[in-house]
Amino acid sequence: MNTLEGSAINLPLLLVGGLLVLGLLTYVLRNLERITSLIAAAVSALLAIWLWNIDLTEPIRTLPFTGQLVDLTAPLERFGFVLQLRSDALPILTASLALAAVALLLSTRVSQGHSFAPFVLILLAGYVLLTLITSGPLAPSLLTPLFLACLSSMSIFVLQAGRLQNSAGPLRTLIPPILAFPLFLLAGWYIQQTPLNPQDNSASWVAAQLLAIGMLILLAPAPLHSALPATSESAPPVVVALITLLYQLALLHLLFRLIIAFPNIIQQTPLGVWLGFAGLITAVWGGIAAAGANSPGRLWGYAALHDWGLIIIVLAVPGPRSWPLVLFLFGLRAISMLTTATGLSALELQTNGFDPEQLAGIGTRLPWNSTAYLIGGLGLVGFPLSAGFTGHWAALQIVAEDDWRIAAAILLASAGAIFGFIRMARILFGPTTRPSTLRERPLSATLALLAILISASLALAPQLLDGPISRALLAFTR
Repeated sequence: MNTLEGSAINLPLLLVGGLLVLGLLTYVLRNLERITSLIAAAVSALLAIWLWNIDLTEPIRTLPFTGQLVDLTAPLERFGFVLQLRSDALPILTASLALAAVALLLSTRVSQGHSFAPFVLILLAGYVLLTLITSGPLAPSLLTPLFLACLSSMSIFVLQAGRLQNSAGPLRTLIPPILAFPLFLLAGWYIQQTPLNPQDNSASWVAAQLLAIGMLILLAPAPLHSALPATSESAPPVVVALITLLYQLALLHLLFRLIIAFPNIIQQTPLGVWLGFAGLITAVWGGIAAAGANSPGRLWGYAALHDWGLIIIVLAVPGPRSWPLVLFLFGLRAISMLTTATGLSALELQTNGFDPEQLAGIGTRLPWNSTAYLIGGLGLVGFPLSAGFTGHWAALQIVAEDDWRIAAAILLASAGAIFGFIRMARILFGPTTRPSTLRERPLSATLALLAILISASLALAPQLLDGPISRALLAFTR
């Protein structure tokens, strides 16, 4: 070890420890909500930019603004677990930090709860730790449901945001990881039994079935979907968007790691068939339910469920086209979700929790935020000229090559969700019952306009995501 390596701080320790310490400090200062959110957003954004630009061929780097040397590739071992940065983890870390930075920035405009910034930083530390684990007493992918259950338990506090009367939705987020963890644990036991009798593949077969079923539960398709629309209706919109995206990004990474570590999941189970069937039910139900949703939050939740169902269907598509399209759809999903949350948070603030009397005609007072809500929501269902249109159209073409009836069912479900948003647009921009409602402030309108412009630019030039998607594929190709 040379002098530079000896004085360099370990990167996993820096990321996990630094986020935890900053989270504790912001919790102490949580009453200064806007200041702590700005600081947390700045730190998250700077870390995301720094990680995006680092080169692992030069392991010793300088941390910006501090002069502290950082060893990028040094492992950190604690309690039998080894944490180490690998090239495939960089896109996941960068995406998680970037999503958190955007959500924290949005929370400076509309409060998402006094404890939002500190809990987001602590959650980020947990997701960073989960991404960096390379080995442990049990295969990291088999322990992931336990980590996700712990992170979901912490997410409940952020989702409730002091709204104790609406706890059903946040509590339901615990159901998938709690149900899946025993299956993964039992699968690990069967995997350990496999070398004892190599001629008998029954243990391997059982392990594959358990892992496939557990993964299917974690993806939370219908009828395990109830947490998403329930939290979208009751929890702060920016919180819902961030928690949902972080959790689902971790799920996509977990599925890939399982397939790489245990290829018998594909060989010995009809996982593709199960994913296709579950995704179809989820997408169709999301579209049908969105057509009848009366609450803006619940409508958003069902639209997001429809979009998630389409991603699950694409996961079932065999061949090299699957993962690039999944990442493209997820990138568009993140843009649409955050655009919707931008507008919906302002609407919720002005209508006192989506009071129907105040909701009517609110678009005449909050035009930019109402438009952001509608454009983001329509992007989730693939409406033409929305951010999600290109991804949805590409997914439907791939699905139609296998079975045009599935593509037709998804298209009809999308039409149902679009009908729901058209009806909501008539309410928002219809006759107002409260002309005294305050108009949107310049900062609020500016952020909403920025979100609209980003969504519109991706609708017109989806190739803007080519670079990030190409980098992200490093996490899903080996």
